[in-house]
Amino acid sequence: MIQSRQMDGRNSERQGNLIPEFEGPQYCGTGYRVLVICNDGAYFLRHRLLVVTHLASIGVDVTVIAGGDLIPAESIRGWKYIHVPIERFRFDPFGDAALMIRTARTIHAFKPHAVHLVTLKPAIFSGFVSIVSRLLHGYPKQVLITLPGLGRMMSPKAPGQRRYPVASTLTLLAFRMLSRRNYVHFTFETRHDCEFWADRGIANDRNSSLIDGAGVDPDLFYPLETPRCSRTTKVLFASRLLKSKGLSTFLKVAHDLAHRSDVEFVVAGVPDDHDPDAIPHRDLERMTEIRFLGHVTDMPNLLRQCDIVCLPTTYGEGIPRILIEAAATGLASIASSHPGCREAVEDGVTGQILSATSDAEMRRELSDAIVGYLERPDLLKKHKQAAYRHFQSRQFDQAAVADRFTKLLGVPAAPSSE
Repeated sequence: MIQSRQMDGRNSERQGNLIPEFEGPQYCGTGYRVLVICNDGAYFLRHRLLVVTHLASIGVDVTVIAGGDLIPAESIRGWKYIHVPIERFRFDPFGDAALMIRTARTIHAFKPHAVHLVTLKPAIFSGFVSIVSRLLHGYPKQVLITLPGLGRMMSPKAPGQRRYPVASTLTLLAFRMLSRRNYVHFTFETRHDCEFWADRGIANDRNSSLIDGAGVDPDLFYPLETPRCSRTTKVLFASRLLKSKGLSTFLKVAHDLAHRSDVEFVVAGVPDDHDPDAIPHRDLERMTEIRFLGHVTDMPNLLRQCDIVCLPTTYGEGIPRILIEAAATGLASIASSHPGCREAVEDGVTGQILSATSDAEMRRELSDAIVGYLERPDLLKKHKQAAYRHFQSRQFDQAAVADRFTKLLGVPAAPSSE
């Protein structure tokens, strides 16, 4: 471990290897088939790839169906890929029917032992198809549904925000139908989400599990051997470029503190101009208060060049991956009082949790938190060190996450050599 951190060549080689090598329980995946369905290919690559590549590395035959942009060929190693257009922001009768048809055809041809459905829309439509297929043909044997957050539709809305009463009602009905099958299992990332679905008669101790995020690789995300020494504190926003992720608040604070020479604001993220909540990347490129990087392929090195990660999000997500990556890299974090953020950040220990509920209050609190770190570098150093210890104490690493999902998907354990 220490050698891999000190040798840049080995780190670069490991970063290009998409089949992770984990130490831990051994599985005999040969002949086992898993179908994974996710609404967005970019999200799949950022958050779910490690489990699929781990399954492929132990011999599991994996097929992935994903919507959104096409997954690059160089990212597909050891598993098969089918692209299906999936409307992520609303119900689409023709598109949703097409997803169901593609799911049915793939299940019939592939005959998966397990189906893993990630996010709401695959859970609803592909989940229904999976149940019908099992009734008619006997497969899949297991259905695993991963809900990484409540999303836009199920999140409690603040006054004036858009609501989806019909869609959310239909979603609850569909999930109640799924939850009554003893071969359907749900995974959530926060206790808050578990309780949300339990209160609605869907999740219980038998059919659901809590998993700490999507996992990160500690051989890639780790602190600098020698702490960064600079007169300029670098504050990073790295996420989807959405207003609900807190980017608009971050930009306002960057404008408010633009007069200070001891701080630099950096924005990195995947442009998604199809999302109605997105801030166009062209607007970000014109702003002088920030350094806009766009899509970054080497997040570990970017994080090691920064000091603070900010995520003043109001989005209904699980545990934000960027906050786990920040902790693994030894960065302090400033985040909103979102259940997923509170799972990753210990207020006053590894960073700061913002209690604001309005945009104006969030802007003021975020600005005060950043200025507090600028004026107390000793506090920033203390929180950065505590963040790394917090990461080490939790099951945030990819090996632990991959092992949990491998078990839940029913992959057979390797025979004991004893």
